[in-house]
Amino acid sequence: MATSTSTSPATTSNGHRRRAGLEVRPAARRVRVPELMVGLLVTVLFALGAVLWHLSAVQKVPALAAASHLQRGQVVEPGDLRTVYVSDDGALVRLDPSEASQLVGRVALVDLAEGTLMTPSLVAEPVTVRASDGVVGLALDPGAYPARGLAPGDRVNVVRAAEAADLDAAPRVLARDATVFAVEELTGDRLLVSILAARADAEVVAASAGVTGLRLVLVAP
Repeated sequence: MATSTSTSPATTSNGHRRRAGLEVRPAARRVRVPELMVGLLVTVLFALGAVLWHLSAVQKVPALAAASHLQRGQVVEPGDLRTVYVSDDGALVRLDPSEASQLVGRVALVDLAEGTLMTPSLVAEPVTVRASDGVVGLALDPGAYPARGLAPGDRVNVVRAAEAADLDAAPRVLARDATVFAVEELTGDRLLVSILAARADAEVVAASAGVTGLRLVLVAP
């Protein structure tokens, strides 16, 4: 004799039957770590590729730079220059190595650190003596020349200061717009400065060279 088994629906505390049903629970979310790592790696590679592409797209061009420290007034020699490669953005002032003749044999106008890009504005033609010029040397003590020193190519006025005993005397300018021709350091911070000026002015300065009170005034070029 066959028997059947049935399951009575559950009832609540107030006697009502509870509707049978399936309870649906959301599946647990699983984080796929390998896929995240692959995505991150792809992003990084794309970013790196963009940077490398940009760097390769910027053209490098040769330029002349100072191979070592150059002092103000120093004559530029071929060995003072070297070739470097810089980005060609159009705004950078530079000289191609084939244009070294614009620098060699000229005088540095300022102190130039090693690696400085060289341009024509940093140098000047060396001082030359014409038939109407004269060169006179002055041995000067500290205080008779500017504290920053002097270099060939500097423009100066040669002034004879008034004697301390003569309060009514005015300083006298012996030469205006003279050019420093050469500078040599002596002992005790003294300088031997050769001045290039018109011949008549140079002779006046030479006649006063043994007199105390001579001063050099640095003026704008």
